[in-house]
Amino acid sequence: MSNIETEVGSISPQALIRYMLYTDVNRRRATQVGSDAWVDLTTILGNKYDYGTKHEIMFSEIDDEPNQYIVAMIPYIRQVPHPEKEDELIPLRFVYLASAALWPFFDPIAGESLNMAMLPE
Repeated sequence: MSNIETEVGSISPQALIRYMLYTDVNRRRATQVGSDAWVDLTTILGNKYDYGTKHEIMFSEIDDEPNQYIVAMIPYIRQVPHPEKEDELIPLRFVYLASAALWPFFDPIAGESLNMAMLPE
């Protein structure tokens, strides 16, 4: 079991989650870390990965041990083709993370400052 699967626990796979990592405070640039992981709909639609929440996660390609990450963007969910079933769409939630060290340097997101231009290209 991968470290990401450990983070989300035992699941009934119905959706995908994709972790994106900010390496600086420009919210237009983020890099995918880890592979998309199957999760249940509660994880995708619930508040577990809401803006500002903290998580201990280990991404084997960049971490030697679990590190603390903070969700640095509001929820972003879209429908994507199912990777194995033709003609079926499933939800994919993008979780934009910042390291705990970088998080204090981000401008807070408030309702009036939010727009689609903030999402990475």
